[in-house]
Amino acid sequence: MLDAGVAITGVGVEQDTSSSTRTSAALALVTTVGYAVFSLRRHALFRSNAYDLGIFGQSVRSYASGHLPVSTIRSDSAPSGPWGHGFPLLGDHFSPIVAVLGPLYRLWPHIELLLIAQSALVGFSVFVVARRAAPHWWIPVAYAMSWGLQQLVNFDFHEAAFAVPLIALALDAYLAGRWAACAWWASSLLLVKEDMGLTIAVLGLLIWRHDRRVGRVLCVVGPVATALLVLVVVPHFNPQHVYPYLQSSGRQSSGASALSKPWLIPVHLVWPLVKLKTLAMLLVPTAFLALRSPLILLAVPDLLLRFTSGDHMYWDTDYHYSAILMPIVFFALIDALQRGPVPFRWLARRLPAAVMAAAVALIALSPLRTAFSPAFWHDGPRTASARQAVALVPEGARVAASSPLAPHLTDTARVYLATDTVFAHAEFDWLVLDTGADDWLSHSARILDQARSAGFQQVYSRAGYVVERRGGG
Repeated sequence: MLDAGVAITGVGVEQDTSSSTRTSAALALVTTVGYAVFSLRRHALFRSNAYDLGIFGQSVRSYASGHLPVSTIRSDSAPSGPWGHGFPLLGDHFSPIVAVLGPLYRLWPHIELLLIAQSALVGFSVFVVARRAAPHWWIPVAYAMSWGLQQLVNFDFHEAAFAVPLIALALDAYLAGRWAACAWWASSLLLVKEDMGLTIAVLGLLIWRHDRRVGRVLCVVGPVATALLVLVVVPHFNPQHVYPYLQSSGRQSSGASALSKPWLIPVHLVWPLVKLKTLAMLLVPTAFLALRSPLILLAVPDLLLRFTSGDHMYWDTDYHYSAILMPIVFFALIDALQRGPVPFRWLARRLPAAVMAAAVALIALSPLRTAFSPAFWHDGPRTASARQAVALVPEGARVAASSPLAPHLTDTARVYLATDTVFAHAEFDWLVLDTGADDWLSHSARILDQARSAGFQQVYSRAGYVVERRGGG
């Protein structure tokens, strides 16, 4: 038996003790509550945005009404789409798993439900990791604090939240040798996003060594399903009958850069150097031991798609893009420890402390650091003014709103994103703007000029927030 601080004793064997279950559940509950409080507070401070919380709020509201998901906010970046009724979101990404929130939203129609649900999904993944890593508490604690999960929660809401526990369940089954269960959990990722089939295929290759039948099925199902979704299903719902992320745009879309010149792919995987930073950030929380496990190969499809994209947002550690990699690297750590003693005796003795220290240190670079500021827990004058501004918009109204204000209106109103083209594409009677942020000043000025020409009159102005109504009164 290996040193308890170095190896996971009994990994792959079911941990059914009541003590393990209670500890795992307690850690999951603390994670859920902590992240829920954090994300709800951000929303209350008007730090959430139309992209993506407002869009997903409209999506869930559509499902709750028994309709396919549409978003009038998303129509802003698809001007040829049906502005009046909203952009069909299945024509953007294939994420029908979001529909499971529809019945809950029908019972409690508040956009905050999405933030709570996302925190609960992350918390459940912590439970899965904790059960598999028991009794080594430092692994699930470091996982719960990992920067990728923090970025997910900080990015309002995203369908990636569903992938996190599904990947954890699939890898838990993998380490337990339950190949069929692993395949079922992995296959459910196709309901999260259309490109998950590539990750499924890599998992199929790993299973092939143990169960050739299950492995072959995943190797076929994953790529075929992704191809059908990208080439047939999403274009069917898209107003222009295309998969938008294969098309060039003002900001180069996924696959539009390096994949058009395959011989440059090795260069694009490491340049610009921010990509190496992202790779390092993925491995540092596991003291680079995740590299000892073949499970780390599951991160390759996602990183390959991101790093070969011409969109710089995919390269760095911001946003939600690395959330699905967190369960992969931590299950790779668990698997690596099962495989044998940790190299270097000095690391073996200090591994728990090193992993925890990395997790704590990375908080300084992650969104959770804002929660330690007293200002985060106090409303300033602008926050109060923002609440007054959105409260003026009546239920059922058609409104164009600035990005931070839009999510606060989607529960009861038809919301468009306030841009300088919105008057040309949408019919609305209310306008709610945040003119206080520097990057909105000139933008808002153009919108207000158009509002005057369209017969809008100001009904509220305070601390940079402006509310206008068609015809005034």
